[in-house]
Amino acid sequence: MINEENIKLIKREEYAEYLLKLSNKAFQNNSFSTICSFLRVGGLQDTNWDPFEESQKAAEDYNWLLKKSKNCPSKKGQWRIGLLIYCQAIEMTAPHELLANILRIVIGENYHINPFSHLRRVRKKISLNYIPPSTKNKFNYLKELATKSNENKLIEFINSFYDDKIRNPFFHSDYIMTDKYFRWTEGGPAQQISLNKVNILISNCIEFYSAILWWYKESLKLFGRKLKKYYKWPQYEILELLSNKENGLYGFCVHFSNGSKATYSRTKEGTNCTNIRFEKDGSINYFVGSLEALEPVWKINGVPINEIKNISL
Repeated sequence: MINEENIKLIKREEYAEYLLKLSNKAFQNNSFSTICSFLRVGGLQDTNWDPFEESQKAAEDYNWLLKKSKNCPSKKGQWRIGLLIYCQAIEMTAPHELLANILRIVIGENYHINPFSHLRRVRKKISLNYIPPSTKNKFNYLKELATKSNENKLIEFINSFYDDKIRNPFFHSDYIMTDKYFRWTEGGPAQQISLNKVNILISNCIEFYSAILWWYKESLKLFGRKLKKYYKWPQYEILELLSNKENGLYGFCVHFSNGSKATYSRTKEGTNCTNIRFEKDGSINYFVGSLEALEPVWKINGVPINEIKNISL
């Protein structure tokens, strides 16, 4: 049986406040890796190929549907629609990856383009094909990272909305809903949880993922407003942050002293990934160009910074 006494309502503001503090810790440890986490740095991606964008739009549709479900002809329709939204939300990959990377950075590790890659299962005899990790495995790994980083509050928050015993029977249509209880028999003895507690799980889930989406967008806007445009790196590279008023930070360029540069950006039109390579360990590296042409001079687009007017470094 689920311990219903531990299921309590949590507001979006409480989740959001914690998430901001968490990303601040990560930023203090490794600002560039934190930026990469929110930019979701990865390979090339054309317009309308970002599942996270679709998930956000779907969430808006489902929330509208949930409000309308109060007039559903079935008395249990609102619960079913709520559980549909619940399952949609907890399956979103991008929030999991963002949280995993932020936690990795808090414990001193770097950004990883796919922080759950070690949980994949390779399909035998099928090249370049794999089974992605289950939601349960991803949440278990997030809890593992939270334990390592002493972020027990995040474990408490995950437990406030996520229970695989609810998700699985609903997804597999192996449940019964009475006037008072959600019941299932999948995977063991018959169990049940009151619909009032299911309502709290659904509410907490919606609040948590609303906070995640706000955190994601607000952090990019904050980076765009607060961070300088240019930063010197030790090996005579210059990091240029790309931002606009509408969305805030949307990418970066790394300028090399031989005049070449590496660029990553994420916009509505897709991603731009130029002269960036991803190592087997999930880290980011760059195609620098001619090593012989590198100089001990900081340059932007091949021009020494001392020759550029109105630049702040």
